[in-house]
Amino acid sequence: MKASMRQVIVLTIIAVASALVLSMVYNFTYDPIQRNRAAALEGSILAVLPGAVDFNVIEAELTERIDDDRSTVRSTPSSDSGPLMLYQGLDESGKAVGFAFVGEGAGYGGIVKIMVGVDHNTELISGLEVLEHAETPNLGSKIEDASFRNQFIVKGLNDPLTVGQDIDKVSGATVSSNAVTAAIKGQYALALEAYKEAVKNE
Repeated sequence: MKASMRQVIVLTIIAVASALVLSMVYNFTYDPIQRNRAAALEGSILAVLPGAVDFNVIEAELTERIDDDRSTVRSTPSSDSGPLMLYQGLDESGKAVGFAFVGEGAGYGGIVKIMVGVDHNTELISGLEVLEHAETPNLGSKIEDASFRNQFIVKGLNDPLTVGQDIDKVSGATVSSNAVTAAIKGQYALALEAYKEAVKNE
């Protein structure tokens, strides 16, 4: 057998063995990763809804946006949109305390994903948690700090939520700060209307 043929066979065996090992590792770690993600999501939902000890999942049909600033929506569902996931927080007596939704904005290092809580009665933001980001450590990553996140509490649809006006930016991280405000404004009005509709139909 020629040396070149032996090399091909050896490389093929190595490639197949590597693929099998990767497949086994993926199958072994997939379930724990999914459980950890679910636990983190649940924790974030309860964290942004003070008084909530449990939650219901509400699937609402997305409506189509009709302008660039995403502040206006059509009244009819878009045929190519997936469901909007809302999480209705419940207190110990089973009474609704509000709802949470996930928003996304374009950050400096990629997508910034946040969980936003909205109070059932006031319709104002009750909490905000950062779920995922790839922002610069010690700069954009400071969007996780409570001092930044707490600025959004008790803000509502009538507030501009504009960095540099009613929201102080993270020093040296304007893009990251804007990503959070964009993530809120991109879904806030839509999520609120969907929640009110869902509650009305209960």
